[in-house]
Amino acid sequence: MLNATDGHSSRAQDARQRWARLTELIERCDRPGLKVLAPEELEEFARLYRRAAGDLAATRSRSGDERLVQYLNDLVGRAHGLLYGGRVRRRLHPREFFLATIPRTFRATWRFTAVAAAVFLLPALATYVLATGNPAWGDALFAPSLSDMVQDFLSRDVPAGQWYADSQSVIGADNLSGHIFTNNATLALGAFALGITWCLGTLYLLFSNGLMLGAFLGVFAHYDRLMDICGMVAPHGVLEIFAIIVAGGAGLKIGWAVIAPGDLPRARAMVAAAREAVRLVAGVVVMLAVAAAIEGFLSPQTEGLLQANEPRVLLGVTVWLVAIAWLLAGDRLAGRRARVEDAPVAGSASVRAAPDA
Repeated sequence: MLNATDGHSSRAQDARQRWARLTELIERCDRPGLKVLAPEELEEFARLYRRAAGDLAATRSRSGDERLVQYLNDLVGRAHGLLYGGRVRRRLHPREFFLATIPRTFRATWRFTAVAAAVFLLPALATYVLATGNPAWGDALFAPSLSDMVQDFLSRDVPAGQWYADSQSVIGADNLSGHIFTNNATLALGAFALGITWCLGTLYLLFSNGLMLGAFLGVFAHYDRLMDICGMVAPHGVLEIFAIIVAGGAGLKIGWAVIAPGDLPRARAMVAAAREAVRLVAGVVVMLAVAAAIEGFLSPQTEGLLQANEPRVLLGVTVWLVAIAWLLAGDRLAGRRARVEDAPVAGSASVRAAPDA
């Protein structure tokens, strides 16, 4: 007799075989449609679709495996599209997209974000230590305009918000926010788009900006002005840096599809990866818009609670933690369950290799 472990292994193997067979039928029908199937194959297709839909429901309720849920979402979504009208034209549900789809995509692609964070933060830590001991490292890494700004900041002792208040008084808070958003979005989109260069462009952009940020903070630490500069940039800067790292992770997702497309043709793997990456970029745009609003309206505050450095740093960290909570558990906090129509679009590389059930 089979013991409990053997029974579970047998059921899991049976499920993977059914999913593989359904994937095979889907691939045959992907372009010409169901008309290429024989009558008995069409019945098999419908039967396997119903079983896969049941597996999806069971996995959601009993398993915390995000990769398996995403894989089954993809599989069932593709089969559903073929059975009920070819390629389904989906309506955009903004609430579902921002509260469920983006967080699920972030969790499914967290490894790419982790790599982007390491490539950005490790050089930043190294140059911070070097510049803290010797500020000449800042001169070596800064652009001339940034060096001038650093010297100007060190020569003055004004409230942190005064640096933004001067610009705000000239162009207005709304224009300042728009200008800042454009600059940050350009950097984030660059980190995303350069992934197509086999990840090299994205890695370089993250690495070089990490070097500069670490040296920037290290110079101020050398002159005992670290808290002052953090008070100046933290309200918006913590979220901006995180958004750029997430955009870098999206770029690495595309780049890895170019490097290792798996069983799919490289072009198709890139398209599938790009669909997921674009969802991440939509989240990046939201975070940058929030950061720009803070930088335009709150960072210039020179009186009241935001006059001191500590509350300004606390504001920046709090906003970042809210973003983390949204991306890690937005759908759960909102009480929204994943829906089949939000499954990854047909062609995802994960369809070829099911995660362990």
